[in-house]
Amino acid sequence: MEIRTFPCDAAIFCTGGIGAVFGRSTNSVVCTGSAQSALFQQGVYYANGEFIQVHPTAIPGEDKCRLMSESARGEGGRVWVPKQAGDKRSGKDIPENERFYFLEEWYPKYGNLVPRDVATRAIHKIVFEMKMGLVGEPAVYLDVTHIPRETLDRKLEGILEIYEKFVGVDPREEPMKVFPAMHYTMGGLWVDNENQATNVPGIYAAGECEYQYHGANRLGANSLVSCIYGGMLAGPAAVRYSHGLESGCENTSPAVFERERVRQQDITDALLNQHKGTENPLTIWREMGDIMTEHVTVIRYNANLEKTLAKLDELSARFTRINLQDRTQWANQTLNFVRELGNMLILARVITMGALARNETRGAHYKPDFPERDDANWLKTTKASYNDGNIQLEYEPIDTSLLPLRERKYTAKS
Repeated sequence: MEIRTFPCDAAIFCTGGIGAVFGRSTNSVVCTGSAQSALFQQGVYYANGEFIQVHPTAIPGEDKCRLMSESARGEGGRVWVPKQAGDKRSGKDIPENERFYFLEEWYPKYGNLVPRDVATRAIHKIVFEMKMGLVGEPAVYLDVTHIPRETLDRKLEGILEIYEKFVGVDPREEPMKVFPAMHYTMGGLWVDNENQATNVPGIYAAGECEYQYHGANRLGANSLVSCIYGGMLAGPAAVRYSHGLESGCENTSPAVFERERVRQQDITDALLNQHKGTENPLTIWREMGDIMTEHVTVIRYNANLEKTLAKLDELSARFTRINLQDRTQWANQTLNFVRELGNMLILARVITMGALARNETRGAHYKPDFPERDDANWLKTTKASYNDGNIQLEYEPIDTSLLPLRERKYTAKS
C-alpha cells in the first residue's frame, strides 16, 4: 500500500452517503462519509448534518439493511399489523377483518403514500409504543399479495427478487416483513447554488455528499436531482475555474504535495506501530452505530443527544488506543477501515451537535419536546466548521421568496 498525491486545479467529489456512521443502513457498506469528513477537517463547511432520512420499509440483514423501494407502496402495497398484539399466525393466514392498516386509518387522504418520515414514525409508534409489532421481531407487514402476479412481475420484479433472495420467502405469496432503516443524509458538504462549489476554491461536490437540494426531508427519487443536475453544474464549473487560473497546479512547489503525503503517511504509520493498543475498531464502530441509530434517527430527545455526544467522546478516546491485528502494508483492509472510522467519529459529532441545537421539528428531524416547526427561529441552514479540533456551528438564512411557506399536514382535512 502506497500513499500518493495527485495534483489538480479542481476536484469534484461524488462520494455518496454516510450510512456506515449509523452502523447498518440501506447504503452500500463503502458509504462511510470519510471523504466528506476529511474535507470538513481541512476547511470545507458541512451543512445540515442533523437531517437524516430513515426509510420506512427496509429488510433487516446481518451485514446491512436492504431497501424495499417505495414503488411497492406506489403500486398498491399496504402496510399493516395484526389487530391482536401477539398474534402468532403467518401473515397470509390472518383474515382481512383482523388486520390493522394503520397508515390508511391515521392518514386517510394519503394512506400508504405518506412521506417517509411520517410512515417511519408511525411504524415506530406501532412497534415501540403500542407494542403491536410482529411477534419476536420489530417489524410490520408490507403486503402486495392482493396485486395480480402478472402485474407484480411486470412492475416490481426486481425489488421482489431482492426480498426473495435474502429472506427466502416469495412476497407474491406472503406479506413482507419490513422495518425502518437509515437511508439518506439530506446534509452534506456546503455548496453554492450556482456552481456546486464549496467554500474552498477548486473543491466541488455533487450527489448525496452535498446538502443543496433536499432541505429537511428528501422526496422519493429526488436523489437524482443532486446526482444528475448537480453533476451537470459541477463539471463545467470546475473546468471554467481551472481555465480561469493565472497559475495552475503545475506551478505549485512539489514540496506542498510532499508535505501532505508525509502527513498522511505519518497517520498510517502511527496506527501500524501502535503495538500496545487494546481496542478493537469493529467494536468501536458497532457501538457508534448503535447509539447513533438509537438516539439520532427517528425520535430525538436532547437528553439522549447529550448522552450520545458523551459516548462519542468516549469512543474517540478509545480510538486512540486501537490495535491493528493486521500490520501488513499489502491490501490491508483493516487499516483502511480504521482510517475511515476516525473520520466517521468526527462526522457523527457534527450530526449530533446539529440535532441537539435545533430545538424544533422539521421534516425528518423530530423532537417530541419541540413538536412544531419553528420558522421564526430555525428557518436557516446549519453550517459546521472545524478549527483546531473543535466543531463550531453557524447559520445562514434561507431564501423563501419564490415559495410561500405553509404548514405540512397529511390529515384528511389538509
